[in-house]
Amino acid sequence: MAVANTNSPDQTLPVLVCFSGGEEIFRKNVVEGPFADEYKFAHEIKVSDSEGQHWVNFSGGMCVIDQGEVFNKKQPKLTDNLSCYSGAKKVVTFDVYGEETTIDEYVEGRTFLAKASGSVIASNSIHQYLLFGSGTCIGEEIGED
Repeated sequence: MAVANTNSPDQTLPVLVCFSGGEEIFRKNVVEGPFADEYKFAHEIKVSDSEGQHWVNFSGGMCVIDQGEVFNKKQPKLTDNLSCYSGAKKVVTFDVYGEETTIDEYVEGRTFLAKASGSVIASNSIHQYLLFGSGTCIGEEIGED
């Protein structure tokens, strides 16, 4: 799945994919969000699908938002290999570029730059991803002793 640069005129929306028990259970284009919905103990996100734009709430499971390809004049350094699981099944592996990840306080997730490989999430170029939810990810630093 390749998502175009979100700053381009022919903008492609970011894509939200959620997993439970090792299976993809939800895939929608993101219009707005995600936001923490403190009253419902869930996440709230505005999505677009064949029925138009609407808000959805969800909690649990592991979710990934592919926020699109990142264009850098200088190639960032490969720093980590991150394997993510839902249930006991590996659903995606990220080759993480750059040392910094940022914490998204709304959804208690992490934003990072990576190439992805998996059965439902894959990119040959560096994309920005937001990873959140209750999946397990195991990271291995590249080039560290």
